[in-house]
Amino acid sequence: MNRKRKPTVMSAIDIGSYSLKMRIVEVDEEGNTRLLDRVTHPAALGKDTFSTGKVSYETVEHICEILTGFQQLMQEYGSRHYRALATSAIREAENREYLIDQIRLKTGLKVEVINNAQERYLTYKAIRENLPDHQAIREEGVLVVEVGSGSIEMTIYDRGSMQLTHNIKLGHLRLREVLSDLEKRSLDFPRLLEEYIESHLDAIQHIHQDYPIRHLVVLGSEMKAINRLCNDPDSLENKNTISIEALEKLFKEVQEKPAEFMADTYQISMDLASILLPSLMIMKKFFQMTEATQYYTPLVSLSDGIVSDFIDQRFYTERLKEFNKDIQQQAMNLLKKYHGDEKHALDVEEKAVLFFDALKKTHGMKEREKFLLKLACKLHDIGKFVNLNQHYEHSYTLIKASPILSLSEEELEMVANVSKYHSSRTPRKDHDSYLRLKGKDRVTTAKLTAILRLADAMDRSHRQKIYDVKVRQQNKEMVILGIADVDTLLEEWTFEIKSEFFQEVFGIKPTLKVKRRLTNGT
Repeated sequence: MNRKRKPTVMSAIDIGSYSLKMRIVEVDEEGNTRLLDRVTHPAALGKDTFSTGKVSYETVEHICEILTGFQQLMQEYGSRHYRALATSAIREAENREYLIDQIRLKTGLKVEVINNAQERYLTYKAIRENLPDHQAIREEGVLVVEVGSGSIEMTIYDRGSMQLTHNIKLGHLRLREVLSDLEKRSLDFPRLLEEYIESHLDAIQHIHQDYPIRHLVVLGSEMKAINRLCNDPDSLENKNTISIEALEKLFKEVQEKPAEFMADTYQISMDLASILLPSLMIMKKFFQMTEATQYYTPLVSLSDGIVSDFIDQRFYTERLKEFNKDIQQQAMNLLKKYHGDEKHALDVEEKAVLFFDALKKTHGMKEREKFLLKLACKLHDIGKFVNLNQHYEHSYTLIKASPILSLSEEELEMVANVSKYHSSRTPRKDHDSYLRLKGKDRVTTAKLTAILRLADAMDRSHRQKIYDVKVRQQNKEMVILGIADVDTLLEEWTFEIKSEFFQEVFGIKPTLKVKRRLTNGT
């Protein structure tokens, strides 16, 4: 008789730019959640970082007090699983390492600092279940804009898949801190603010010409308040949407009235009142790039995304599969952007995956590493867009400059290095890029590089000559069998050269055997 497993209690902690949030949920054996508690405490992290570059000692002490309270609440609910994430305010602080260490020593909590791509990935997971008919919206074209304290994250979905993603350092709190001196000297600060925002958005003004965007989704910690100010608090009908007229009315009032008036009139904090103007102006500017008829404002936060990700990893959900496809599509979009050879990239990927699967018992890597390998296969040649000479060096640079959804800094570094070393250059400890990798990541990078090299060698001519590939491993040899209709001497010669590194890494000799098929099909 199968006994039901006891539900798992997990905690999601979001250390944001001006507040700390925690969500405690119970997850049953089918992946359903029940909210147990939700708490929020204000903290001026972003104000410190964006104005002085550091988080002050007093703020650190305040954060540790809040997190100690969070931990006590976790113990009361019996939460043994948790994930604590920090975003831009800590990520950009000069004393980031000291801050993380002090939190660990004083509270016992291990805080993970995530990059923009990871933050966007988790937030999008949260909104997926909170949009009406999200699949239809993705098909029709949607611009997702997350207005953060330090930056704006924007992503375009069209025809069902991700098309474009950008990070712009133009968050509402950053705007306030950067322009605070100019605000005191200007009689028309809204106009000044608008000019400053437009100067940062000019590079993406063309998106409405390239994509027919019919929907706009706006996220951000202040959206709950903006939604409440724009909608009838007694009506539940429009709680996730804001009409154009309602936002225009609020925008006009915020332009004309000081923050103190907004705080007193609407019973909101001064911190929130002071960021209403930049937040609303950013919303308006992005709205003008679309054909949308209203603003979608799903009231979700990073902590919701942390919970969604916990469930995805534990149950390998359809949502996770969908996002994995989005990420691989993002790599394809980069390949197209840099005019890469799509047929070659996909042929190399297909062969590399075959080798990876055949070596499962040997390499000790998991599905995540295969996922990174597939990204590297798509991107390994994009450096040719810059220069055909030493294109692998340029591939590394372009990948590092193109944050990929869900990838940590370490994972992006691995993908960039695998792409860099796919040619004849061998990873060495004195190479700067290789030194940036941790010990374990260096070994994984070497393994993935060795696999990519063999797959790339088998399409050296970029003509996909070798097909119907089979792999079998016997003793200390990996035999690769393939069929070709034309001469493959170039591929076989390149394979022989690149097999040396593979043998060094895996201790297995790769052998390529190509069966030539005659023109009459025999």
